[in-house]
This record gives sequence, structure tokens and C-alpha cells, in this order.
Amino acid sequence: MPAVNTLTVHSLIPDQYGIDIVVKVVHPIVSVELDDNGKKVRVYEHLVGDATGCIILKSQQDLKGVIRIKKGYTQIIDGYLRLVVTNENMESISDNNVNVLLQNNLSTIKFVRKI
Repeated sequence: MPAVNTLTVHSLIPDQYGIDIVVKVVHPIVSVELDDNGKKVRVYEHLVGDATGCIILKSQQDLKGVIRIKKGYTQIIDGYLRLVVTNENMESISDNNVNVLLQNNLSTIKFVRKI
């Protein structure tokens, strides 16, 4: 069960930092290898969610099951919201009672920034 101060997927907004959230990995979307100043880095995107909705998660690990994210953040990529986490800020947990609301996918909403 998530801690009292843990956020939900539905509450995520652009440019949000310090996100603590528990999500279930629904399925992998893509895995690509990038060149980061001569160092090869593999980046993964997974659809993750909870009972309030789902979002695409960007990380450097192939994920399964339920994970707790600490100090995550959101960013807009090509107008669409992503949840981002570093390796040291996530852990697998044994909670199998996480249901995912697929009908509320925050990554399908187009965000337009006003200047």
C-alpha cells in the first residue's frame, strides 16, 4: 500500500519534481541505445500506472512488476508528458494489488506551452 504522502498518476503535472509514487509496469514500449559523450546508454520507456491513470516512464532499466519511485520528475517531450526516474531512485516492491486505469493515459494529452 502506498505511503500517505505518495502521489497518484492522475495528480502529475508538467515540470513537477520530487515525485514519490508507486506504479505498476503495464508493458514495455521501446528500448534504445544512445551515445552520451562516447558512452553507450540504454534508455527504456514503459507504460506504468496506478488506479488513477497511466503514463510513460523513462528510465535506464528494463522494468517489471510494481515499483516505488522516489525523487522522480516530469518533463514534456514533443508536447507529451513523461515521468522520468534515475536508477538510484527506484526499487521493486512486492505489492501485487496495484490496478491500473488504462483509460486515463496522461501521455496522450498534448501540452502547449505559452510564452
